[in-house]
Amino acid sequence: MAKEDSVQGELLNRLAHYGRVYLLEKVKSTNDYAFTLAEQKEPAIVVAHRQTKGRGRFRRRWFADENSLIFSVLFFPKPGFTGAGLITHIAGLALCRAIEQAAGVKEPMPLLRWPNDVIIRDKKVAGVLSEQRRDAVVVGIGVNVNQTGMPENLPDAGSLYLAYGKGFDRFVLLDLFLPEFFQMVNEVYKGNVKEIWEEIKKRSSILHQRVEIRTLLRKYIGTVIDIDDEGKVVLRTDAGRLVVFNAGQVRRLR
Repeated sequence: MAKEDSVQGELLNRLAHYGRVYLLEKVKSTNDYAFTLAEQKEPAIVVAHRQTKGRGRFRRRWFADENSLIFSVLFFPKPGFTGAGLITHIAGLALCRAIEQAAGVKEPMPLLRWPNDVIIRDKKVAGVLSEQRRDAVVVGIGVNVNQTGMPENLPDAGSLYLAYGKGFDRFVLLDLFLPEFFQMVNEVYKGNVKEIWEEIKKRSSILHQRVEIRTLLRKYIGTVIDIDDEGKVVLRTDAGRLVVFNAGQVRRLR
């Protein structure tokens, strides 16, 4: 790992509370690597300094460099777990909370752009990719942390440094994320999801906004009137139709 990311023993012990920690210099995909560990039936945290074939939804390439925090969390939900469809949203919310704690300020507020982005001032700073194979769930997250500039071909991208004007310790951010994430997972086990969904909606960048949603087949324009308890977006189109989406690419219209 880079010098500034050297992990102190106390911090490493805290991370290991949530699973065996794997620190990798380079990997194709932290999600794919995490799934190779699934047969051990042991939770794991996979952190990479560089990721060469990171992917987002629909297998899109995910930008990341040495200033990014790239990690995946492997865990095994309890039998009967009904929250698999909520994991991406919970992870996004946990990351928003962690960013605020690390920044030490409430503004600018990290927001959730359905279905799997974290944005600050309309710039994407993080993406979440959750996958399940049999009884194993992997949550992969890439955060643009200390970039002082972004590639010109990514006008929608930002970083925590650009948003807050200061650098962040990537492992401190991970250390803040894990307890937030697993606390919410435990609340889902108990069936306590109402407050979680209230905060997800509060942080939504598209709720009650006029948007364009693109699916693989077509484009829809209208106003988001709800995000339901399964994480689906309810859109009232400009023609007055109600359309429900569980996936798509969304753009807020001004």
